[in-house]
Amino acid sequence: MIKKWDAIVLDLDGTLADTLQDIANAANAALKNNGFDMWTIEQYRFMVGNGVRKLIERATGGAKPDIIERVMTDYNSIYSRDCLKFAAPYDKMPETLIKLKESGVYLFVVTNKPDAQAKKIVSHLFGQCFFQGVYGTLSGRKNKPDPEVTLNALASVGCKPDRSLFVGDSDVDMHTAANAGLKGAGALWGFRGRDELVAAGADYLLESPAQIPLL
Repeated sequence: MIKKWDAIVLDLDGTLADTLQDIANAANAALKNNGFDMWTIEQYRFMVGNGVRKLIERATGGAKPDIIERVMTDYNSIYSRDCLKFAAPYDKMPETLIKLKESGVYLFVVTNKPDAQAKKIVSHLFGQCFFQGVYGTLSGRKNKPDPEVTLNALASVGCKPDRSLFVGDSDVDMHTAANAGLKGAGALWGFRGRDELVAAGADYLLESPAQIPLL
């Protein structure tokens, strides 16, 4: 039985697109500029998801606040410039978005990536036609797993949480779904993997984006 959702909210990094190489390259460049050791791309899989500050805190081993600010400034400058070098949609994601849009589902992106970077990546990879809104980190806007941004997005089109789905690849996304009263679908193709999504209470586990319209 195909279940029709009124709205679907998707995470960006590790869900809509594979952005990990660009994140790792920018972070390593910023670390090197400031005298820190660099990390492997596999290690970065477990550093991302909670926003840039938390990424840099983890990458610097909890450096002093002024140093974190300096590394963050370097990172944001480099990543804003280079965020499209290797970023690519996951296999079957564009076709899935077409199918969902044609079925009348409202689509949103809610991410802890800075807002301007999120909009740049989504626009470049997917164009302007799929998403009702793209919401990243802004001053005064709460990060996931706080539900406020997700709930505001749904309210903007009159959709109720219990008729909406949140798709993401991390515990942050599953906790956001639960906090907002949405069902959470874990993207197994993303950065984190099955164990984390199960532990975080995912309602569904998806092997491919093509499964989203079948829920």
